[in-house]
Amino acid sequence: MLLIGCHKMHSTTSPQISQVQPLIEESGEIIKLKRLAEKGNAEAQYKLGLMYDMGEVVNQDYSKAFEWYEKSANQGLASSQSKLGSMYRYGKGVEVNHAKASEWYWKAYEQGNEEAHYQLGTIYISNKEKLSH
Repeated sequence: MLLIGCHKMHSTTSPQISQVQPLIEESGEIIKLKRLAEKGNAEAQYKLGLMYDMGEVVNQDYSKAFEWYEKSANQGLASSQSKLGSMYRYGKGVEVNHAKASEWYWKAYEQGNEEAHYQLGTIYISNKEKLSH
């Protein structure tokens, strides 16, 4: 039987540097993404909105998320239209407005967005239950 001993390998890169490197790379990607978004790229605008919405890589900021989703949604991107519907529905970065939420969900649904379809269904069921009481 052959036994292989285990020992801790020492890395030539310190843990601090290895942890910072991805952040540097991510911040570089954010700069590129922001430039594209500012030039009107709807996908980049959506991705920035998502980053601010979720607080990924950047500090969570619903107002900024709403701003980027709105720019993208106005260009017809269904994913952003659905997200904008959720922002209005739950008051994230904007006052709650169920009519606008439904309007944006509907626009996304018309393009085949499954999340918007689901959300419209939950709104319908919720309203139906309210009317029956």
